[in-house]
Amino acid sequence: MNQTDALAKEYFYKKEYKKALEIFIKNDNKYATGLCYLLLDDIKNAKKYWQLNKKQNPASQWGLCVLDFINLKTKKQPKFFQTRAFLEIYLNLFLENKKIEWAENLISCCDFLYASNPETYKFIARALFSNGYFDLAITFCKKTLDLFYSDPEAFLILSQCQFLKGDLGEALDSINRTLAMVDDYYPAILFQKIIREEIENKRKN
Repeated sequence: MNQTDALAKEYFYKKEYKKALEIFIKNDNKYATGLCYLLLDDIKNAKKYWQLNKKQNPASQWGLCVLDFINLKTKKQPKFFQTRAFLEIYLNLFLENKKIEWAENLISCCDFLYASNPETYKFIARALFSNGYFDLAITFCKKTLDLFYSDPEAFLILSQCQFLKGDLGEALDSINRTLAMVDDYYPAILFQKIIREEIENKRKN
């Protein structure tokens, strides 16, 4: 990565998309250029740049699928690894940038995306949890667990959501289920300790 690429990424992470865009265009980074245009609400140019290298770049192929999804169209099934690599990232970007309708429309395509990657519901749950949508995250954790009852990460996310909603008993039950499946799952061990300490503090007070 050259210095200008690093600077462009720094601007991007700071949400200074116009500054990042200028550098990405100069560096002929078509995928990143398209993503910046999308986040600047210029769908026409996002599509233009992603079309230019869609044959060579799976990320641009995914981007073109997203342009359909945010318009509630399900024309082309993304590949397994595209959904795995990009779904959570795009949901986070949309939610962080207050593009709520796009996030809702992308989530509404979850059953279509599930056909390409069975972990779709968990990816959605993680993004929702990260952005404070705990009730919705719980819904998608439960959709995951309806299909994969022994998914320890889904139980961990469920427990974290319940904890942050103040449902300590349910949070402890969920984390105990996680550790019953994988007793050395370190994030769950740590979180179980946090829940127990909070329960004990509540009892003392």
